[in-house]
Formats: sequence, structure tokens, C-alpha cells
Amino acid sequence: MKLLKVILVLTVLILVLNQCMQQKASSSAAVYVGSDKCQSCHQKEAELFKTSDHYHAMDTVSAATVKGDFNNTSFVYTGDTAFFYKRDGKYFVRTTDSTGTKKEFVISYTFGWQPLQQYLVKFDDGRMQVLPFCWDTRAKEKGGQRWFHLYNKERISHTDELFWMGMNQNWNYMCADCHTTDYKKNFEPATNSFHSTWNEDRVSCESCHGPASVHVQWAQTKDNSVPYKGFSISLASKLMNWKMDPAKQTRVPETAISNDTLIETCARCHARATRFTDDYVHGQSFLQSHIPSTANTENYFVDGQIKDEDYEYASFLQSKMHAAGVTCINCHDPHSMKIKATGNALCGSCHSPAKYDGPQHSFHQTAGTGNQCVNCHMPVTTYMVVDNRLDHSIRIPRPDQSLLMGTPNACNKCHTDKTVAWAADNFNKWFAVKLPQEKTYAELMYNLSRFMPESESSLYAILQSTTYPAMIKATAMEQYGYYSSPRIKDLLETQLGSSNALLRLNAVKAMVNYPEDIVLAAVPALLFDAVKGVRMEAMTVLAAFYNKLEEKDSKQFQTVLKEYLQVQEQMSHRPEGFYNRAIVLKTTGNTTEAEQLYLTCIQRFPGFAQSYSNLVDLYREQNRDAEAKRIADMGLQRMPNNPFLHYALGLWYIRQKDNTKGMVELKTAATLGASSAQMVYGYAIGLFSTGEQAKAVVLMEQFVAKYGNQSLILDGLVSVCQDMKLDEKAAKYAALRRSVYGY
Repeated sequence: MKLLKVILVLTVLILVLNQCMQQKASSSAAVYVGSDKCQSCHQKEAELFKTSDHYHAMDTVSAATVKGDFNNTSFVYTGDTAFFYKRDGKYFVRTTDSTGTKKEFVISYTFGWQPLQQYLVKFDDGRMQVLPFCWDTRAKEKGGQRWFHLYNKERISHTDELFWMGMNQNWNYMCADCHTTDYKKNFEPATNSFHSTWNEDRVSCESCHGPASVHVQWAQTKDNSVPYKGFSISLASKLMNWKMDPAKQTRVPETAISNDTLIETCARCHARATRFTDDYVHGQSFLQSHIPSTANTENYFVDGQIKDEDYEYASFLQSKMHAAGVTCINCHDPHSMKIKATGNALCGSCHSPAKYDGPQHSFHQTAGTGNQCVNCHMPVTTYMVVDNRLDHSIRIPRPDQSLLMGTPNACNKCHTDKTVAWAADNFNKWFAVKLPQEKTYAELMYNLSRFMPESESSLYAILQSTTYPAMIKATAMEQYGYYSSPRIKDLLETQLGSSNALLRLNAVKAMVNYPEDIVLAAVPALLFDAVKGVRMEAMTVLAAFYNKLEEKDSKQFQTVLKEYLQVQEQMSHRPEGFYNRAIVLKTTGNTTEAEQLYLTCIQRFPGFAQSYSNLVDLYREQNRDAEAKRIADMGLQRMPNNPFLHYALGLWYIRQKDNTKGMVELKTAATLGASSAQMVYGYAIGLFSTGEQAKAVVLMEQFVAKYGNQSLILDGLVSVCQDMKLDEKAAKYAALRRSVYGY
């Protein structure tokens, strides 16, 4: 009997294990089935989905999908006429090609549907390019039903890097991932061609939920033991107990719970980010396949407001809503994408209307636009000429800070006839007593951007804070890691161990500013990071010290280097794919390969200046002066106003002992690159070396007055003043440097 029981137990165990393994195998083998499969069980969601922007993200060309007027119409853009017409059931545009010649192109796909629609043209090498002519789909009374150019009145000629047939308007890389389902770029470097594939011409159910084949199988049995009903993830918001705070009159959670899976699923398309691999897996960290932009000053205003076409992710991660556990689907219906309530009713679901909806809070009439929550807290910025988008950082409008920082504010976006000072005065009358006493992260970031004496302490305040958003900490580390005092180093090392991949990534970036011993002690562990984006960044930071790594770290370094080179090779439809490989290969001693990559980059992308200047530097190190001069001249012939190429040529002349020509080039570089500390420093040192010491000091002092206390210029002032025996000035600038940078 005992033996029989044992046999039965083992049999059951084997069956259970076999079932689990089959379940795991079927889950891992999940494939895309198409949104049509979803409709039979999810009819309500399917009907809502058909009204969404997602459903119309892209479509094949037909009378039902094309909204633009192709009835023998034309549009004149900066003197150049484009023609739109139909023939034999196909849609055509006749416009200028990359040689400046008029040519006929057939329209392959529509792209979007409101408030504008774009059109795609397919080429023999697998590229699809986005036409610059858009149809304004708004009603005629709102200014719509017309053709317009994506860059409005800015002239984009056929030689411009933004021309529609160029790499920056390439659908396969710039657009496709967010307008299709199960997209694979499939770039083939050997033939410089695309073999892109996708499952559906839209953002479908499976774009968000993941491949549904196992879910379809689950639907036959409704087996509750199967996780997530056969999907690899659940997009349901985690349950939180929300209670009304009697003082704030706002609903707050008893415990804030992060919904990163949901937010990062949306972030794939609602973040300004670079996708570096086709291998996206639902539910994994966003940074396994994408590198999201921080709220850096290239794309955002210094206080974190949207500036360039920034989408929502980096903005929303700054918000108090995100910190409290609010997600995208708290406000938006996930299938129609529409907001769940109109006007202030949406905000009123959490913020008591009695306190917030009316003049008692907004100081505007209840029925007026000034009383609409979004107009003050989510001001609109218009992109692509007609596309109005809300800033999802959901911030307090601060016209008082606009006076200091030159940032926009919601008040003056409405009151365009009033000054910022007027808006700030009224704002302070109403709200000054309610504002927090401690500095906002906007003020601290402004200090950092201006290289002020309190800069290092501002960075310290941001990084050690328990309340500032992770997105702001990541931004601060990425942009201002050169404030590298001992206490900043300690905070960076703490962030290297963060559970947040975005913080780890940007802490690694900041470590590049530290000496060899610190980098070798802190960064190698990140070579083993579970997140691909983090470990590749660690590899690039460690590349300069690759031959000093311990054995196990060195082996992993080579593994990640191979991974990185494969990623960059797949990016070689752009110059960065060559350039990035060349940098890391040169740094790790593979100079022959690096040289060839730079040369190929120059041949294929002759307008990419960085490859010229880096190759000139490589030849300089190898004492190949004639070749260095040839490359510098080649670059300047194509880009005569590039300061870095003039700088490289100036240094070449100096090395040849031709100081006269060298100084002409260095002066040109400093003039063209007046805001670059490197350009100005190089010219100043040249002036000093050729006997014009006083001019060198004046030049660097003028730079400090205009662009702030950048470390390279302060170092130059200290050194030059010491050599000139200007001890008082040297001491002043040395003290200033310590006060700004903390060491």
C-alpha cells in the first residue's frame, strides 16, 4: 500500500511538473494572433479601440483611409510646388527628390488621422520615408482641410538633414515601432537595406498586452492557475486604498504603489527614446530595449517643462501624480484613449471641486478658460504645426520663476498681451504664502545650469532628497556629473545600486568624470546588470581602463562589448552606428577597425562632422599628419562653418609650427563656437602662448560673464593668471572654482 501511495504521488508530481513545463513552453512560445481574434470575446473593448488614435496609427492606402485631397490639388512650399493626384486607384505625389529633381512617388500608407495625416513612400531598398506634406484633418472653421508643410515656413531644401528622403525622416527607424504591432526593423548592414516586418498596420491589442496565442488557448479552459490568463504581463493597476485628505481635500493613497509595468508599456511610444534592439519583451524593463531621454536641457526647459517634441513619459515621471501611484489609465480609457471625464470633472475625481473648482482656487471665473485645471497645470505646446499636446508634469504654474529662468509659464500662454512681471505679481498676491519654503528642483537645476557657487550643493540636495522625482535625479546625474566632489561621489555610488534602472544608467554616465581608481572600484559590477542598457553604458565608461579590469570583469567586459558592437552595427543606417563603434574600438586599442569605421561613416554620411574631427585626432596620435590635414580639409569643404573642424585644423597648424595659420583657425573656431568652453579655451591658450596674455585673460573672463563658471575656463584662468604672476586674480578664480564644484 505504501509503495502504491509513493507511486501515485510520484505520478501526480510528474504530471504536475509536465503541465508546468508545457505551460512555460507555450508561454515562452507565445505568438501574435492579430486583433481580429480578440473581438469575439472583447467586443466592447474592440469597438472602443476602433475610435482610438491607436487604431488609426497607420493604414494601407484606400478611399476609406486617405483623408487628404488628392483630387489634382497642389501646395506651394517656399516657391516649390507639390502636386497630389490619383490614377488607377493609386495615390501619388509629385515633388522634389534628394537630387533636387521633380519626381512622381506613389503613396504606400497613411500615417495617423487627427489632427493631421501624413503619408509614406516606399523605396526599393526597404526604406519608407515620411512625406513632409501633411493634411490638416481639423474642420475648416478651425483652420483645417488644407495641405501644409511639416516645417511650416522654414525652408528645408533637398540638401538639408531634415529633408524628407533623408535619415531623419526614415519611417523604419524613426516611426515604425510606435505605429505598428510586433515591428522588427531588420536592417542589413552588408547591403545597407531594410527588410522590416510587422504584424499589423496599427497599434493593436497585442502592442500593449503582448502576443496573445497562449491567452487564446487559456480562453478555452479558463484555467485560473495560469498566470495573467495566458499573457506574460498584467496591465491592471494595482489596487490601492485612496482616502480623502481632510486638509488637502485631495484623495491620496494609504500606501503609494508603483505600476511600472503599465507605465513602461505606454512609455515604448509615449517617451522620447532611442530603441536600440528589435528584441522587445513585454514586461521587461524599458531599458532592455530603449534608452529614454531624461528631462535634459536639450529637449526640455531647465525646470522640466516640455520644449522639444517630448511626448509624456519624462514629464509624467516628474509629477506628484506619478509619485502617488497614479497611472495613465486612471485618467485615460485604455481602449479608446479618451479621458474618462470631460473638463474639470476628471480632476475633480480626486481633487475636491469645493476647494479647487472655482475662483476660490483659480482666481478666474468658474465658466472661463482660466478656471480649467489643464490650462494652468498642463499647458499646451503645439508641435507639427497643428498638434496641441499637454505637458504631463502637471505642475504648479510659476511665472515668478519665469522672471529668473526665462522659462515659459501657463499664465502668459493665455495672457499673451501681458508681461511676465504682471503675471508674477498676481501669482504672488494669490499664492506666495502657500508655496513651499524649500527650493524647488527647478531652482536647483537652474543653479546647476548656470555654474553658480551653490551648484555643487544644489546637486547634492537633489541626489540626497527623498522626495524629488527619480527622473530629475537621473537628469541631474546625466547633465551635471562633472560636479564631482567627494560627497557627490558617495551619492552616485549609492545610485549605482538603485533598484531603478534609470537611476543606475545615469549614475554610470556620471562616473565618467571620476579618476581611474574610483571608476574601477565602482563600475565593474554594473557590467553584470540585468538590464542591457545599463551594462552597455558601464562598458563604455570602463573602455578606457579595459586592460586593468580583474579577470572575471574583463571576460564580462568582452561579452558586453560584443553585445554593444552588434547593437551599433544594427544602427549603421545612421552615422552613430559607425561613430559609436569607432570610439569604443579605438579606446580599446583596435585602431585599424576604428579608422575604417570613421572612413566608411564619412563616405556614407559626409555631413556628420564628428567623424572627421575624431579621425583627425586618431591620425594625430599616429603621427600621420598629412592624412589628418586631408580629412580636416575634406570636412571643412563640406561644412565650412563647423567650429570643431576649424579647431582640429588650428591644432594641426600649431603642431606644424605655423602659429599664424593656427591662430586664424582657432579664432574662427572660438567665434563660431562662442558658447563652447573647449573652443574658447583652445584659442585663449593659443593667445597666451603667442604672447597675448592679456587678451587671453579678457577672452576667458568674457566667457565666464556670458556662459557661467565652466570648469575648463576657470582652470585656464587660474593657470594663466599664475603664470602672469597675477596672484590675486589666480586666487580669486581658484576660490570660485572650489565654491562652484566643491573641490
